[in-house]
Amino acid sequence: MFGRKKKAPEIQEEQGNIKEIKTKKKKLNKKFLLLYIAGFVFLLYASYTIISQSVKINSRREELDSLKHQIEIVEIQNEYLETVKNYKDDDLSEYIENIAREDLDYVKNGERVFVNISGD
Repeated sequence: MFGRKKKAPEIQEEQGNIKEIKTKKKKLNKKFLLLYIAGFVFLLYASYTIISQSVKINSRREELDSLKHQIEIVEIQNEYLETVKNYKDDDLSEYIENIAREDLDYVKNGERVFVNISGD
């Protein structure tokens, strides 16, 4: 109904016998074959591009999550340093003493240090 009109095949007769039928289907099939191949190649390229882009997106999301985690850590450290910065006389001396005892393993004069050698 819609589309191209089909031409009647050309028939050549040789003394009452049908010799040859010529049609233009072969040329149309070659054009459509090239079109199908081009479409297939395009689909392969599009699929490759989509897959590679999704891999890149996933790696960037992981990187973003890692950076967000690092930002949270730095914000917590900043809050801690702000509180330490606001320490006054007694609080500051207690803080310095705790740092010296726990981190630097210092002791006061006259203190005895007992070491648990059993590992518990």
